Amino acid sequence: MQFIFFGLMTGSILAIAALGFAMVRQTDGFLNVSHGQFLLLGSMIGLTFVNSLGWNIFIAGLAAVVITGLIGVAAAWIVFHPLRYKGLLAQFFSSIGLAFVIYGVVRASWPPSFNIAVYDISFGGRHQLGELSLTTGEITVMIITWVSVLAVHLFLTRTKLGLWTRATASNRELARTRGVRTGLVFSTVWFIACALAGLAGVLIGVVDAVHTELGWRYILIILAVAVMAGLRSLYGVLAAGVILGFVMDLSSLVIPSRYGLAVAFAVIIITLLVRPEGLFAPVKRKEVV
Repeated sequence: MQFIFFGLMTGSILAIAALGFAMVRQTDGFLNVSHGQFLLLGSMIGLTFVNSLGWNIFIAGLAAVVITGLIGVAAAWIVFHPLRYKGLLAQFFSSIGLAFVIYGVVRASWPPSFNIAVYDISFGGRHQLGELSLTTGEITVMIITWVSVLAVHLFLTRTKLGLWTRATASNRELARTRGVRTGLVFSTVWFIACALAGLAGVLIGVVDAVHTELGWRYILIILAVAVMAGLRSLYGVLAAGVILGFVMDLSSLVIPSRYGLAVAFAVIIITLLVRPEGLFAPVKRKEVV
């Protein structure tokens, strides 16, 4: 039971990280490799606010999320917006370059003592629910992840800007001709995507260690989640993140946890062999000849 809860918690964090990745993929069409480094950036900013400045974890986390989102918007306009009509390959390789730039800035800006660290916080005591033992912090992480998912869902389905975002993801040129402010949509999507990455980084710092290789490790897992779900399914990404979190955590019952990444990619290989379009991709109807 304990491992099931940890799997759900890991999967929930993966889900919000992968959701931001999928939003950029839906609206701009390319795989943003730099997404993992925004996760690293959010975790490092939050860690600094908590451990070095003594901020409350909730204030520090919110500030880290907002700052990461704003940095993401600035990077999007500087790097990716000028390349929107240069082809997806140009944007993809630019995202790799941006990933290395952010990684280098983090390595240069934070001392080696931050290489492996955890948030110095306390969320209260431990609660026993039958065989399940939970800390207040773990429960808080779960609540935050799914409130964030609900907030994104409501944004996409209940707001005018969310409707514009869905229209732009479907057909950007048609949306522009129908009066959609695609520039505003571009900024909004990048802010939400990078803020979600920053939030995932902060939550990882709460439940696990933060280190400078965090971005590289998690972008591989995020890619695995996206491929497993099917690249065109936002809600499938959420489900795939939870599933993969379960698989990675439960596999530690059988093999050492350091092989979790290998397990994730084994699942992806099996998924692609059985259903190449992804588990949650829409099924195409066969044409009648």
